[in-house]
Amino acid sequence: MSPNIALLGSGTFAQASYLPAILSLHPVKLNLHTIWSRSASSTESFLSSAQEKNADFKPKVLNGDQGLQAILDDKSIEAVLIVLPITAQPDIVRKALKAGKHVLSEKPLAKNVKDAQALIEEYEKEYKPKGLIWRVAENFAHEPVLREAGRLISSTQELGPILHWQLSMQGYIEDGSKYHKTGWRTIPDYQGGFLLDGGVHWTALLRTVLPESARPSSVISITNLHRTHLLPHDTIQAISLPFKKSVTESHGPKTKLTSSENKESDVPSEIGKSSPTGSILFSFASPDIPAEYQPTNSLKITFLNGIMEVKGVNSPRRGWAVKIVPSQGSSLKPVDTDGPYEGVDVEIKMFAEAITSLKNGNDVGEDYGTPRGAIWDLAVLQALLDSNGKEVSVDELLA
Repeated sequence: MSPNIALLGSGTFAQASYLPAILSLHPVKLNLHTIWSRSASSTESFLSSAQEKNADFKPKVLNGDQGLQAILDDKSIEAVLIVLPITAQPDIVRKALKAGKHVLSEKPLAKNVKDAQALIEEYEKEYKPKGLIWRVAENFAHEPVLREAGRLISSTQELGPILHWQLSMQGYIEDGSKYHKTGWRTIPDYQGGFLLDGGVHWTALLRTVLPESARPSSVISITNLHRTHLLPHDTIQAISLPFKKSVTESHGPKTKLTSSENKESDVPSEIGKSSPTGSILFSFASPDIPAEYQPTNSLKITFLNGIMEVKGVNSPRRGWAVKIVPSQGSSLKPVDTDGPYEGVDVEIKMFAEAITSLKNGNDVGEDYGTPRGAIWDLAVLQALLDSNGKEVSVDELLA
């Protein structure tokens, strides 16, 4: 039998992304028992949008503190999906776990690493031993195309070692647009504003695609506020430094030049090393220009024997594309694949299936939404926001 689930939060993102996923899964994989929000207008709007697509969709509707308590007290509700402002989520996660509910909560899991660490430690000590599931709904970590890109890197020896990579995410945020006009974004009570809320997706992409040896171990960055309505910052530019153990000797054979053209005595005494460093640009300060001229959001990875590009695409459908271009003469095979955005669908489906498996006494299966994974995504963002031109260790933030 499908688990009874309550949706906590019915705002813009819940309507745009959660609603289609829930309708595709209801009632076979899950039963959306109740929708809840602080305000009645929000739940009414969500329900109206849902019933336009499925007239038989009739969950309970609750609002305010009393409505939330009713959900927590209802033993028939097994789990909650939490889609609330960043600073509101940790308290609701705690309340839901304390009430014996399984939880899928939106990213980032808290406003900073300290708060996230405390929440994770409480879960691992108090609630995980009781068999309660808590997963973080980071959709980039669940995207099939991104996971395939990571698999290709780990399984394709012909790529050779990573030399360097560049991650670029740029976007335009209109003043007063639907994702801007909410109070918690207009005057954010958390670090980074849109850079935290949107940028944490892209640090999750790094975790999903890059091998551990090439991920940021420390960063050096600067932040800027280019557009006044996007407080407190709207742009980050950074250098990513990998683990020290990732530094190796340079790659490939020595020069083909003969000794008469290249004497050993001509070689400088200080020879450079190789390490998979990266560069990061996150910005919401882009101008309002036609979509075809907007910069491509992508991760471009340069290997010894080729280049991989992972990018977001908008035509002919919105989704992801992965391309590998081999170097001349290498044994590396080209790759050109793509797929739709479907991370939200995948994360909710996996969560519902895990609950069903647990009820049936079976293993809960793969978990792409571990809190420990999500806190790494948050730590990289916090390091980028804290750096101010100085090196900040991601590893030490998590220690």
